[in-house]
Amino acid sequence: MTTERRADPLGRLASDGSATPLPPPSPELRLANGRLAPWVFGLPVAELRAGYRSAVYFDRARRILAAEGADTSVTMQVFQRNDGVVACGVDEALAVLALGAGAYTDQAAADQAFTEHLQARNHARRARVRGGSEYLEAVRAQVGTEIALDRLWRPGARELDVRALRDGDPVNAWEPVAEITGPYRLVAHLESVYLGVLARRSLVASNVRRVVAAAGGKPVLFFADRFDHWATQGGDGYAAFVGGAEGVATDAQAAWWGERGLGTTPHALIATFGGDTVAAMRAFARHIPEVPLVALVDFDNDCVGTSLACARAFGERLWGVRLDTASTLVDRSLWEQLGDFDPTGVNPQLVSNVRRALDAEGFQHVRVICSGGFTAERITAFERADVAVDSYAVGSSLLKGSSDYTADVVLREGRPCAKVGRHYRPSDRLEPVDLAADSP
Repeated sequence: MTTERRADPLGRLASDGSATPLPPPSPELRLANGRLAPWVFGLPVAELRAGYRSAVYFDRARRILAAEGADTSVTMQVFQRNDGVVACGVDEALAVLALGAGAYTDQAAADQAFTEHLQARNHARRARVRGGSEYLEAVRAQVGTEIALDRLWRPGARELDVRALRDGDPVNAWEPVAEITGPYRLVAHLESVYLGVLARRSLVASNVRRVVAAAGGKPVLFFADRFDHWATQGGDGYAAFVGGAEGVATDAQAAWWGERGLGTTPHALIATFGGDTVAAMRAFARHIPEVPLVALVDFDNDCVGTSLACARAFGERLWGVRLDTASTLVDRSLWEQLGDFDPTGVNPQLVSNVRRALDAEGFQHVRVICSGGFTAERITAFERADVAVDSYAVGSSLLKGSSDYTADVVLREGRPCAKVGRHYRPSDRLEPVDLAADSP
């Protein structure tokens, strides 16, 4: 095993040498109660309040109740159906309620104002392409429509009694993650949004937690930036952090928890240096000296040869090597060892070959990072075989699967009232949440 080589994998790999440094993390990221502040999530408040982001039938339900003047109080419990889930997205769901719960004082006027808001938003998007004063004026017009909607809005967070778990709490099937009590018409239009938030964040956090457990204490890096839409990065990166990942690929993925993205070099950089990995790493060392040198060593399908070339060139300066051999290839070092194992991709024998070669020439300090199609099951197999990996970079597998949530009315005016098969489930784990403190 290589425990002494695994010191401080995140702090030394963070992108401190960025040419354009980001501002320091805001001290206002978290509230006094430890939860993430509502502003962190960048919620489209006007769209939430208008029901634009929820299923149409939720918005129609709240309109019917408003027209009926029905302020019937209900208790809704939010849950999912699997054991061993890491609850995540709770703070974001609470922000949706804090900023989106309520009603318009004049629904017809609000409908017209929201139509104007969408038109102004679309104009601002078009004007952004051209930039300059036209864009500035378009943004001002868009903000003006948002202010007009705000004036028609009556916040409802103070009328809600909410209890919830914390991001990172373990949760089992049917266990309430959140409980909302208050007039249903104040929250009906938000259901799609807060359930979707919980589903996505809990999926990622749970997947990461399983991989972290499989790695047995070795650092896991969340490199899933290229496997989903860019707009998911902030929340996915936070969920990875909640799940136990020690680093993420992009600055956006790290923004919600006040860190920076980390990484080494892409194959494309090596290609621009004519396939010369050492030359590419020399350029990296010259221009980003603050970041530890980690060589990507599979460009020539010769991980042993390239690792040794980099180690000889940089000596103590080389922090580590990353093996990322494609699953369709057999590394050059294995050509004479074929027979009783799967030789494709990054496999235990390849890692062993690299480790032995480095150690034989006195490069015991060089760490070995593995990436390329790793899953919890594959990492478990590596760890059981005592493969000399120092850390794992994991990507697409962390976004697969499902973690679906449901919200059901279980009490009406404090008395049981639920569809068949549902009932109120008491929970002493839920903590009271003061939404009013963070709502308009």
